[in-house]
Amino acid sequence: MPFSSESSPGNRRAYTLLSLLLAGVAGLVNATGFVALGLHTSHMSGNMATLGESLASGNGPLAWLAAQLLLAFLLGAVSASALLELSRQRSRGRHSAALLLEALTLGGIGAWLASHPGAREPTLMWGLAYAMGLQNALVTRVSGAVVRTTHITGIITDVGIQLVRLVSWLREGARGHGVRGLRQRLGALPTAIEFERTRLHLGLGSAFLLGCTAGPLLFVRLGAATLALPCAVLVLLVALDLSAVATGSQALPRA
Repeated sequence: MPFSSESSPGNRRAYTLLSLLLAGVAGLVNATGFVALGLHTSHMSGNMATLGESLASGNGPLAWLAAQLLLAFLLGAVSASALLELSRQRSRGRHSAALLLEALTLGGIGAWLASHPGAREPTLMWGLAYAMGLQNALVTRVSGAVVRTTHITGIITDVGIQLVRLVSWLREGARGHGVRGLRQRLGALPTAIEFERTRLHLGLGSAFLLGCTAGPLLFVRLGAATLALPCAVLVLLVALDLSAVATGSQALPRA
């Protein structure tokens, strides 16, 4: 578990960096994809609902598109899991293949959009869903199924859970010790695991929102070149992953 009393502070910092950057990437890709193509390509709950509603209303083309997006997301998750499994025994770059594949997918979509402005080609929607499936599986594996970065429902749920756990932790410190115990817990708050978890999930929500805000704003001004930003973030994470071994440190957590 990345955020437990057994994990090292360095591992928790690396996990936080990876999660926050990828949450921002997901928010940007999701919102930019909606502006460019008219669909939220990381929102699989919505696509499943669209599939059911379309089947019920007899809208075959929309049902088929929703099914394709679900399948593309699944294939992305399978691809990331397979790449992580193949790299498990490597001493370096365990995450690099999945991160590079996501960057290449987003870069290819951006290049196609740049040469065909205004087009809404279904293949591009499949590509974005595939990239988000890749990312979601990567973070799920690295975090031990604690966090997903491509959708906000779980993040908001985790914030609520962690806030209650944080209050319970403070209350336990005060039990039997009164105000003195509460002060001691408050003093230990910045380094407490409970606070780190709460801060992480609040940060994930904020990073996703920042990406959702920045994506459309940049797309209006830069067009398809906006997708160069998430690609740059992914390449940076690859560089950190590879440099971890070169420096003898752990820049990214192990899957």
